[in-house]
Amino acid sequence: MDAMEDTVQHSGTTWPEWDRADTADYVAEPCSVHARADGRLYQRQIEGSPVDEPQSSVDAMEVHWKSMGYKITNIFDNRGSNTTGIEIHAVTPRGMLVIFMPTKTVSFIKVVGECTLDPVAAKKTT
Repeated sequence: MDAMEDTVQHSGTTWPEWDRADTADYVAEPCSVHARADGRLYQRQIEGSPVDEPQSSVDAMEVHWKSMGYKITNIFDNRGSNTTGIEIHAVTPRGMLVIFMPTKTVSFIKVVGECTLDPVAAKKTT
């Protein structure tokens, strides 16, 4: 939730469906730690408003994420002639994957948490 909120705040656009205070109804999906589907992980993707300058937005996010200790793993900046956006991936110091994709038509943020064996992750949040 904190990684999502931070990315929202530094994205340069609006996210109408994002509400940081809404933590109800999250259920961690299965993932693999030692064997197939023995762990659980949380992930969330939200859709936001367009960005006029996707490259500038990604450049600013890269600088911000590096200042937070995130490791930039990929920047996809050649998505074909008909695509108006780019995508940046990073891993937080806690091991979460964060993806930011600003485009001229719509933007996305996706956060994928670490896979854990903690049984609490299998419970639905309230």
